Amino acid sequence: MKNFTWLLVAALGLTSCMGTKKYASFVEQRVQTEQVALPQLEALVVNAPATGQTGNQFKQLERSFIPALVYWGWNSTISCELDPGKAATSVRRGIYQAADKLNLQDRLAGRQLVVDIRQTPGQFMYVNKGSVIFLIFAHITSGEESITPRPTDLVLHYQLLENGTVIASGEEQLKNTQEPLRNLWKSSKKFTWLYLEQFDQEASRMGEESLKNILLKLEGDMSRL
Repeated sequence: MKNFTWLLVAALGLTSCMGTKKYASFVEQRVQTEQVALPQLEALVVNAPATGQTGNQFKQLERSFIPALVYWGWNSTISCELDPGKAATSVRRGIYQAADKLNLQDRLAGRQLVVDIRQTPGQFMYVNKGSVIFLIFAHITSGEESITPRPTDLVLHYQLLENGTVIASGEEQLKNTQEPLRNLWKSSKKFTWLYLEQFDQEASRMGEESLKNILLKLEGDMSRL
């Protein structure tokens, strides 16, 4: 009886069905700690995307809890979209890191590269679902907590300026390679923070790779610098 009571308490804790308010607090706590100052370069201007969205957005797609006599089931599915400004900050960090590694200031020799961020990744799906089947002498438990990114590409528009005149322009598009993540060892909050840390690293990588690709596309023009 004690084991059965403990099982009920444990299952109730698991099946409390994560709501958008609670989950949003996990995301907001992590995002607020990631504010960083970005370097300033005369040769490079990176503009954040123009968007009407302010702040992170959360939408509950599924929230259910079934406490039956021999079966308990729960499903909490939340669609999340990070503030494009937060995603753009990570992308810009990667671009500026690449600019430093590639010695962009000297390579442009007085020219200026202007990059406009048109689209950023940052959308993902949080899922917490499972079930407990109570038998006479045993129970069967299954569950899953996962975060799956929406495969949104990074899209940039760039212009190379000389004395205020556009001498080259184009678009760069880079795929998001971040993989779905399953929680096997952490609390829901720390699991979410781990995903956001990986997202930050991926967005920064995308920014760095995009600048390398842009310079390759401008190679013909750069050869005349």
